[in-house]
Amino acid sequence: MAGGNKKKRTKPAANPARGFATTSLPKANKPVVDPKDTDSTNASDRATLDTAPTSVESPDTKGEETKPDPQRELHELSPEELEAQLEASELQQFVEVNAAKVRKETARQVGRLDTDKRVLRGQADFLSVKDWLPDELMQQVLDYTVAESESELNGSKTLQSPVGDELLSKVWVLRNCLLDLEIPPSRVNEVLGWVVAHPPSHDSSGFAWGISNALDWLSTNCVTGELFDYDYQKPRAVTEELLPDSDEPSVANDDTRSSKRDSASPKGNEASVPTEEEDIDVSDVESDVEPDELLSTYLRTKARLYELNPALDDAQVKKKRAPATKPAVPAAVGSGQRKLQQKLQKIEADVLFDQREADAHWAEEKVGLAREASDRRRLQLSQDARPNSEPARGEKPSTNGVTDEAEKLGLELLQESEDQEDGEMLGGMFDALPGVKESTSEGATGAQPSNVMVRDFGRLTGMNPKRVLEETCKARDSQVKFAYKLISPTTYASRHCLIITWSKDQGLLEGDIVPALQVQSSLRKAILTMMLEATPDSAQSEAYIATVALFLIFAGSPKEEKAHMRLPPAFRNLWDELVLGKQERMSAQDRNVVKELRQLIEQNAKRADESDDDGEVVFKAGSRQRSQVASGTSTPNTQREKEKSTKPPVSQELQDLWARKASTASYQKMLLLRMNLPMYHFKDATLDAIERHQVTILVSETGSGKSTQLPAFILEHELAQGRHCKIYCTEPRRISAISLARRVSEEMGEHKSDLGTARSLVGYSIRLESHTSTTTRLVYATTGIVLRMLENADGLGDITHLVIDEVHERSIDTDFLLIILQSLLLRRPDIKVVLMSATVNAQKFSNYLNGAPIIDVPGRTFPVQAKFLEDAIELTGHTNEDATEAAVDEEEYSEREKEVASAEGAGQQLNSYSKKTKKTLAGYDEYRIDYSLIIKLLQKVAYDQAYQPYSKAILIFLPGIAEIRQLNDMLTSHAAFGKGWRIHPLHSSFSSEDQQSAFDIPPPGQRKIVLATNIAETGITIPDVTCVVDTGKHKEMRFDEKRQMSRLILSFIARANAKQRRGRAGRVQEGICFHLFTKYRHDEIMAENQTPEMLRLSLQDLVMRVKICKLGGIEQALSAALDPPSTRNIRRAIDALIEVDALTSNEELTPLGQQLAKLPLDAQLGKLILLASVFGCLDFALTAAATLTSKSPFLNPMHAKKQADTVRLGFKRGDSDLLTAYNAYSAWRKVCTTSGMSEYQFCNKNFLSPQNLANIEDLKGQLLTSLVEAGFVQLGSSERAALSKVRPGSRTRNFVALPERYRKADEDDALVHSVVAWSFYPKVINREGKGWRNIANNQTLGLHPTSVNKTSLSPDIKLLSFYSIMQSSSRFTNTQETTPAPEVALVLLAGDAVFHMYAGTIVIDGNRLRYKVRDWKTMIVLKTLRTKLREVLARLFKAPGKDLMGKHRMWMEVLEKMLERERK
Repeated sequence: MAGGNKKKRTKPAANPARGFATTSLPKANKPVVDPKDTDSTNASDRATLDTAPTSVESPDTKGEETKPDPQRELHELSPEELEAQLEASELQQFVEVNAAKVRKETARQVGRLDTDKRVLRGQADFLSVKDWLPDELMQQVLDYTVAESESELNGSKTLQSPVGDELLSKVWVLRNCLLDLEIPPSRVNEVLGWVVAHPPSHDSSGFAWGISNALDWLSTNCVTGELFDYDYQKPRAVTEELLPDSDEPSVANDDTRSSKRDSASPKGNEASVPTEEEDIDVSDVESDVEPDELLSTYLRTKARLYELNPALDDAQVKKKRAPATKPAVPAAVGSGQRKLQQKLQKIEADVLFDQREADAHWAEEKVGLAREASDRRRLQLSQDARPNSEPARGEKPSTNGVTDEAEKLGLELLQESEDQEDGEMLGGMFDALPGVKESTSEGATGAQPSNVMVRDFGRLTGMNPKRVLEETCKARDSQVKFAYKLISPTTYASRHCLIITWSKDQGLLEGDIVPALQVQSSLRKAILTMMLEATPDSAQSEAYIATVALFLIFAGSPKEEKAHMRLPPAFRNLWDELVLGKQERMSAQDRNVVKELRQLIEQNAKRADESDDDGEVVFKAGSRQRSQVASGTSTPNTQREKEKSTKPPVSQELQDLWARKASTASYQKMLLLRMNLPMYHFKDATLDAIERHQVTILVSETGSGKSTQLPAFILEHELAQGRHCKIYCTEPRRISAISLARRVSEEMGEHKSDLGTARSLVGYSIRLESHTSTTTRLVYATTGIVLRMLENADGLGDITHLVIDEVHERSIDTDFLLIILQSLLLRRPDIKVVLMSATVNAQKFSNYLNGAPIIDVPGRTFPVQAKFLEDAIELTGHTNEDATEAAVDEEEYSEREKEVASAEGAGQQLNSYSKKTKKTLAGYDEYRIDYSLIIKLLQKVAYDQAYQPYSKAILIFLPGIAEIRQLNDMLTSHAAFGKGWRIHPLHSSFSSEDQQSAFDIPPPGQRKIVLATNIAETGITIPDVTCVVDTGKHKEMRFDEKRQMSRLILSFIARANAKQRRGRAGRVQEGICFHLFTKYRHDEIMAENQTPEMLRLSLQDLVMRVKICKLGGIEQALSAALDPPSTRNIRRAIDALIEVDALTSNEELTPLGQQLAKLPLDAQLGKLILLASVFGCLDFALTAAATLTSKSPFLNPMHAKKQADTVRLGFKRGDSDLLTAYNAYSAWRKVCTTSGMSEYQFCNKNFLSPQNLANIEDLKGQLLTSLVEAGFVQLGSSERAALSKVRPGSRTRNFVALPERYRKADEDDALVHSVVAWSFYPKVINREGKGWRNIANNQTLGLHPTSVNKTSLSPDIKLLSFYSIMQSSSRFTNTQETTPAPEVALVLLAGDAVFHMYAGTIVIDGNRLRYKVRDWKTMIVLKTLRTKLREVLARLFKAPGKDLMGKHRMWMEVLEKMLERERK
C-alpha cells in the first residue's frame, strides 16, 4: 500500500491517462450486474453516483452511468408497449409472491424423491422379470398402453384441475422438479403440456401435482437411452478434471465459466487470452546465433514470447523485483513457450550478451507491442459490440485511450533506472494495465468489456472474513484446507485466488450468480478467482474473496448462513449486495420461465377444452336421476308401504279358499291328530298375543309341535279372517325346512306331490332348491335365504309374518337376522315377528326386543333313563384293548380342551362299579370316537331282553359326516345288523329323498338305526325313536386365534345339548339314552349353554353382509347384536377383508367382496376358487379348499410315521404341500375310476384315508354348486348331471366333472403357485438364513415337520405362501400348507402396491415386500399390467359368467401370454 499511497499523492485523481482512480468508495455498494444481462439501453443503470465503484478504464463515465433513462409516462407508450409493460409487471408480481414457495416446494419434492430412491433401493430386493416379460412382450404392453391412453383421453371427460395462478405455480413446481431430477430438457415441455391437457386426479401421496403422471408418461414415451437405468452411476463431475493439479490456477482457465454463461460472446483474441499453441520449432542457439546477432535474436524471441503470453514477461519482471521471501506466482506455460524461454536463458547465459542493453531495448519495444495489442483488442471488441447495441447515452468514445495510456506508461518505464522506487511503482502500474497484464473475460460484453473495478472496503474492523469462512467451513468439515494466492502483480489492484479443499463430498458451487468471479468446483475442491473486481490492498482482496466464498457455500442454508452476521459491516454490505444480485438474477430468470409456462398452459388448456365441450351438460342431466336411484337402494319406499297398508283388510276370496280347505276329509283327519299336541291348547292365547304385539316370544319343550303348529295356526287364522298373508318360517338347516314343510302340507290335507305347487298353500325354499308358487302362503326357508332377501331394499315387502325358529342355537345367521329386525320393525310397523325355541333364556330376548311378551308351552315327553360312559362300559365289559384294536386313524385335535379333572371327585362317583370298569375308565380317552363301544351297545340293546323294548328305533348322535360314513360302513358289514335292520345316514348335505326315508316308520319285523349329527337335536323330530346313543361331541366352526383361521373342530357339547338329545328318546314311550362321557364331566365340566357363533367365528362373512344390507358402519351395526363380538374381532375381520381386497380402505365392498359373500368359505379360500375359475385351475382349487376345510388325505399313524413321510414325499409336486395333496387325490380318483384297481389296497399302501378323500370329493361338489349358483361357472348338461350324482352317503363313487376351460392349467405349477399366492396373501414367509420370517408381522417361523418343503426345498425359492400357523408342543411355531410364491406374481396383484417411478422400486403394503427393477420400461410395464389385471378381474367379478370383450379381452390375452411364457 505504500506505493499505492504515493501514487495518490503525486497523480491527479481524474487524469484519464492514469487508467484508474483512487477515490475511496462508500461502504455500501450496489452489486455489479453481469454485463451479459444488461443491454446498452440500460447500461447506465448499473451504478449510481453515490455507490458506483470506480472503473479502471474510464473514470469520466461514472457520473454518466448514474443517470438513468427517463421513464416515459403511460400515455406516451404505444398499446403494444403498454401491454408489454403490464405483462412484465404482472409477471414480476407473480414471481414475488410465488417464487420462494415454488423453490421451497421443489427442493422438498426433489429431496424426498432422491431420499426415497437412495433408501428404498438400498432396502429392496432385485426383481428379475426376464422369465415373465421378454422384450417383445414388454413392447406390446407399451404399444397397447399408448393406444388405450389416447382412446380413453379422447373419449373421456377431463378431470377438474387447478386454474389461474394456482395451476401456474403447480406447473412451475413440476417443471423445476423434472429438471432437477435430470429429466431430458427436450422432454420437459412436452410432458408439461400433456399433464396440463390431461390433469391428474387428486393424489394423496404428498408428491407434487402431476409428478406421478409425468413420470409415467416419460416411462412410456421416452425411447431407450433417454432415461438412465436406475443403477446408472454418473462419472465424477467434469470440473474435477478441469481443476489443475497444483494449487495455483492459470489465468488461461479463469474464463471457463464466463464462456459458458454467454455462448454468443467472443472468444477473445490471442493477446488477451493465452492458449496452448502448437509446438514451436526453436533453433539451437550455439549453431544458429552469431555473437553480433545475440541482441536482435533475443529481442525477436522476447517479442514472440510476449505476443504468445504477456504474463510471462510480467512474471519475470516481478520476480526480479520481489524479495526472496515472497516468490512470484508463475504463469501458465505451454510447451512451445517453454522452448522460447529456454532459448532466452541460453542467450542470457552467453558471456558476450549484454543484459542491461537488452533490457533497455526491450523496454522500448514492449511499449509498441502493448499499443498494438490494445488496438487489436479495441478493434475486435468494437466490431463485436456494434451489431448488438449502440453506445450508452452520454458515453464518450475513447478510441485512443489505450494508446495514450501505453505511451504514458512507456515514458514512466524509461525512468526506471533513474528512480528505482518510482520505477517499481510505474512497473507495477504498467503491469496492472488492462490489456497488457489482465486477461479479458471470454464472456464479457457491453460497452466496457475489459473493466476491472477497484473497490475499497475501508480498513478492516471486527472479525476477519477469512476467519469467519474458516470457522464456518470447519464446522461442516474439520479437515478443510484453504489456500489464498495473489494473482495480480500489484497490491493496490489486488486480486486473489482462493482454493478450498474438502475431505468430504460437498455440493457444487453456482458461480454464475457472482459475475465478477470465476468459479470452478468439484465435489471436494473449489477454486474462486477474482476477475472483474479488485481491491486497493491484499488484505481487502482476501477478505473480499472469503466473503464471496462464504456466500457461495452457505447462502441458502438457514442455519449456516447466519455466520455472515459476524462479518465486518462493509463485508456484511457486500453479502447483502450479493444476495440482492442473486435475487435480481433469479427474478429475471423466473419471469422468463413463468412467461413460457403461461403460454404452454394456454395452448394445452385450449386443446383440452376443445375435446370436452359437451361433458358438463351430460353430467348435469343425469345427476339428479342417479342420486334418486342410489337413495332408493338404501331407503325404503315409504309411499309403497303406505299403499300396502291401505289394502282391503278383508278378502272374500281368501275366506272361501280356506273354507274349502278346512272342509276336506283329509284336513279333518289330520286335525284330530293335531289336537293331541300341547301347542293346540295354546292356540288362542298365542294368536291373541301375536295380534296385539309386533314381536312375540314362544318357548316350548321338544315335542310340543311349535315348529309345525304355530305357523299353521297363523295361516289358518289370517285366511279365515280374509286377510292377505305371507308367512316365512326360518330354519337353521335345509333338512328342517324340507321335513317341516312336508309335514305341515300333509296336515293341511294336501297330497304329498302338491307341496310347492299351485294346489298347495305351503312350500319351502333352500339354497339351490325352491318349491314355491304364486299361491304359496307359508314358506319354510333356511335363515340364509331370508338374509339374501333382506339384501334387497324391498326383499320382505310381501311378508306379513316372520317366524324365527330355533333361536336358542344362536347361529350367526339368526343373530344377524335379529340385528336387521331392529331397523326392519321401525320401517315396517305392520309386520309380525315370532321367536321360537325349545330352551332359551326368554327374558334376555324379551329385553333385547323392547319387552316382547313371552308364551311358555309345556312339552310332551315320556321319562328317559340317562346312562353315562361308566354305565356303558359296565354293561358291555368294554376294555381299552378292545378300543385300541378297533381304533380308526383320526386327526389329532390340538384344540381339545384338556380339562384337569379332580381324580377324587370322579372316583367317588365310581364306587358302585367294578374294578374292571374303573381300570378301563382310568386310561380311557373320552375325546376319541369309540366305534367298537357303540357297536357293543347296539348289540346289547338289540338282543338283550332287558333292553330290547328300546330297540325299535335307535338314534345315534355323531360329530360329522365322516364319522357317519365310518359307522355306516361298519354296521352294514356287521353280521348282527344285516337282516331285519334299516340303517339311515342323516345329514344336511344328503339328498332330500335320502333324508326323508329316516322319518318313515319301518314295517313290522324291521328295526331302524338313524346316524345323525346335532341336526336331530331340535331341528327335526324322528317320532318313533326310543333309544339314543350320544357320543357327546359335535363339530363346530371356530376361529382359531393361534392359527388365524376358521376351522371345523371337534368339541364336547353343552348340558343343554345333552338334555335335548336325551329328550329325543321319550316321544312315544319311555326311553333310554347312553351318553358316552362320564357323569362327572356332565355335572362338573360341561358348559351350561353353547357359545353363540358370533363370539367364536370369524366375522368376515358377517362384515360383508353388513355392507350388502347397507346397515351403516360395521362396528356400529355389529355392536347392536344380542351378544356383540369384541371390537378386536370385528377389526380383525375388517383388516382381513381389506387384505384380500374384499373391502376397500374406506370399508366399502369391492366386486370381489360381493362374490365372496355368496360362498360358504372364508375370504381367502373363496378368493382361491374364484381366481382359479378365471385362470383355469379350478379342479386343484376346489380340492385344496375342500382339504383345508376338512382333513388331510394323508394318514400319520404312530407306528409308521417314517414310512408315511416317505410315501408323502413320493407324491411331492411343485414344492407345494397343496399340490402334493392334489397329486395324491388325483391318483386316488384315477384308481377309483379305473376298473380292476382296488381303492382299499391303494389307500392302505400309500397311507391315505379313503373316508377323508371321499369327504373331500363331497365338499368339492358343494363348493362347485355354490360357484354355479353365483354364476361364476357355467356347466353343460353332462356336467350338471354328474354334479347331481355327487351325493354324500352314496354307495357308488361319483366325481365332480368340470369343463376343459376350467381345468386347462391344473398341471401348470407356476400358475397354480401364482393363484395360491394371490389368494393367501399376506400369509407369506420370507427366507432369512436357515429360517423364515412372516412378512405380515416379522414373526420368526418354521416349516411344519409334515411339510414336503421341510427337508428338500430349492434354494432359489425365497418366498412361501401358507394357509395356517400351528404352535407345536415344543413351543415352536410352524407354518402349514406351504406353496412357493412367485415374486412377480405378488407384484402384479398382491396387496396395496406403490410404484415409486423415480426410485425404480415397488413397495407392497409398507415394509412387507420391496423390490427394485433395472430400468424405467420395466417399471411402467409392471405398473400397467397390475392395473389392467385388477381391471379385468373387477370386470369378471361384477358380471360373472359373461365373456370378456374389447380391451378387457385384449389385456387378458396379454396376461395369458405372459403366464404361458413364464411356464416355458
